[in-house]
Amino acid sequence: MAEVIEHTGIVKGVTENSVEVEMTVREACAQCRARAVCGTGAEERRFITVYTEQARAFQPGEEVVVSVSQGMGLRAAVFAYVIPFLLLLAVLLGTLEAGLSEPQAGVVSLAVLAVYYFALWLVRGRFEKEIIFKIRKS
Repeated sequence: MAEVIEHTGIVKGVTENSVEVEMTVREACAQCRARAVCGTGAEERRFITVYTEQARAFQPGEEVVVSVSQGMGLRAAVFAYVIPFLLLLAVLLGTLEAGLSEPQAGVVSLAVLAVYYFALWLVRGRFEKEIIFKIRKS
């Protein structure tokens, strides 16, 4: 069985086929005594919409557990961080090799990165269908 990533959250809204959940994500070092000094112990609130046929079974204010398979989380990280980094690096090195100045190469690289993220935004519906979140009462 695939590893599962789970987070608890509070139901903020319910529609006929979806549940909006607010999750407080704590970083791994949130329990560390030195977190106030290094600043990495921050909490972040995230909202996620979980599409499910059993949406009407949930009520606003209810505590739930949202889960996703680890492989899908890894895939999302690749598209959000790894591919853009490699793209930025390739374009930067390619434009420098082509004879552009460093500022020009930097601007071109950032422009290509902006186009990549815009294209990713355009196909977000496809990712929403492929990355499936599950929800259950805690």
